[in-house]
Amino acid sequence: MKLKDNKLEIAILVVAAILIGGVGNLFKAPVQKALQNSDISFEMIRPKSVLAALFDLGGREVSRNYVNPFGNKKAEDKATTPNAEDKTKQAAAAAAKTAAKKAEDKKADAEKKSETEVRVVDAGPGFKAGSDDLSTGAGAGAVAQAGAGAATDKANKEADKNAMTANQWRSLVLGQPTKENVNKMVVAFMEQELTDAEFYGIVKELLQNSNAETQALGLSAASTFYTATAFNTVASSYKGFSADMQTKAMAYLLGYANAGRLSALASSLKSSDVEVVNLAAQVVVKGYNSAKEGTATSQGNRFRGDAFTNALGNYTQFVTLFTELSQNSQSSEIASIANSALSQIQSGVASL
Repeated sequence: MKLKDNKLEIAILVVAAILIGGVGNLFKAPVQKALQNSDISFEMIRPKSVLAALFDLGGREVSRNYVNPFGNKKAEDKATTPNAEDKTKQAAAAAAKTAAKKAEDKKADAEKKSETEVRVVDAGPGFKAGSDDLSTGAGAGAVAQAGAGAATDKANKEADKNAMTANQWRSLVLGQPTKENVNKMVVAFMEQELTDAEFYGIVKELLQNSNAETQALGLSAASTFYTATAFNTVASSYKGFSADMQTKAMAYLLGYANAGRLSALASSLKSSDVEVVNLAAQVVVKGYNSAKEGTATSQGNRFRGDAFTNALGNYTQFVTLFTELSQNSQSSEIASIANSALSQIQSGVASL
């Protein structure tokens, strides 16, 4: 009963076994047949013809060239890595080059020192208005001529290109009234970039400003020079100064009581401005009294080469000048001032 029930499974197993055995014989037959064939040799295949002798390497010298793939890299590393000797040579070459450059720089500096530099306004001039470092006797004209005589043509051309107009200086100084700007303007005037009228016109506006600091800048600019125009500019604004400013201004004006400046004072006495004549007469009288007593008035700014001398003999010229003013002046006030001054110095001068 049980065997009958598994007939199908048994049949399938039998058929599978037959199929496996048949397939195995099918693949095994060619291999066995080949093994039984004695014509097949398992040695290296080579031709049996005589032509093979033509390609035989026997007795021949073979040229061999072995290339080291790392050889070039080592050579490059050696070339790029300097040895101690190369470093020494390079350092010596650099030192020689540096020494040559220093020698050239020293030569250039020596040549520059032999030249005269004149224009230094734009670089912030070392000169300061009203300072004691300016050599002057006749005023701006002498200083400008001395500077112009030392300037080269090239420097003059450059200065002309960079020169500012009077209106530009006025806008700068009045718009920004600082010591630096005033000093630059003074230097420009000494270099004849501004005329007397232009320079002293700007200075007068500074002196007549309501601000005391601005007035002081104007006095500083004017007091750089001892000329009749500078005296007149300060004297004409004297009444508008504060007491402190009047003291400073008078100290500057009394500096004209010097033998080298009396000619400028004489020119100021010929002014039509009553205040100018009045202050000039006061300076003459005070200078005369100081000379008579052997003392010195305020010397103002003392300059190199500007020896201060004040002797009675220097005031003889004012006797004639005061006499003319007292007799011929169309202004009664000026005539009165001249007559008063004359009476104070006439007796002493006449006794010389």
